[in-house]
Amino acid sequence: MNISTSPKMRSRIRKELKFAPVAFHSTAIRIVDRLTNAYQKAFVSPEKIQVDVYKEQGFSDFQNGDYIKARDSFFRYLDETNDLDPSVLYMLAMCYKNMDEDKEAIEFLKKAESHAKNDPDIINALGECLYNIEEYTEAITFLEKARRISPAKAGIYYRLGICHEKINESQEAEQFYKKAIALDPGRIEYHETLGFLYQAEDRHKDAISCLRDALHSQWRQKRGAGV
Repeated sequence: MNISTSPKMRSRIRKELKFAPVAFHSTAIRIVDRLTNAYQKAFVSPEKIQVDVYKEQGFSDFQNGDYIKARDSFFRYLDETNDLDPSVLYMLAMCYKNMDEDKEAIEFLKKAESHAKNDPDIINALGECLYNIEEYTEAITFLEKARRISPAKAGIYYRLGICHEKINESQEAEQFYKKAIALDPGRIEYHETLGFLYQAEDRHKDAISCLRDALHSQWRQKRGAGV
């Protein structure tokens, strides 16, 4: 693509470039920033820059824990672009999730999933939110997808175990809890949850063993932290 610039703009870019060869490494980032700004001024429309600002502001507000402001910035980005960017839809859902509005989160997660079907974060979040609103069977569907994509994530097996336990499928729940423990034996709640499952089934010996493992895990963590 042949992009022409005015003599004034070419002069500005040359001015930005002329210091680069002699710059010290510590100033490299500032030079890149200046060159990026020069490029944007030359080739990128102000409208495009402004729209991208909404997206970046949304990420910044989310990181700062201001989920309402982040949500509003992401909505402005979507309104201005009419682009169903799955990353923005996912972040919108996370805003709602962090505000304990799981039904709204599910709406945007499903939209995001329709554009990025194999994204484990989106699928796993769908499973979590569906679990939170007690839609356990549908939650299992998405958590199973997440498990196939990321088979080494212990948290997925743990949540699958909880969902199966909630719908009275204790054998399946036990197997998923055991898998979670095998992948991440240091997580106290994995041992505890399996122990409580055994306790509910009057398997007291197994329950004591699991709860003892939980205490040992807790002791090792405290020892490692120097407590």
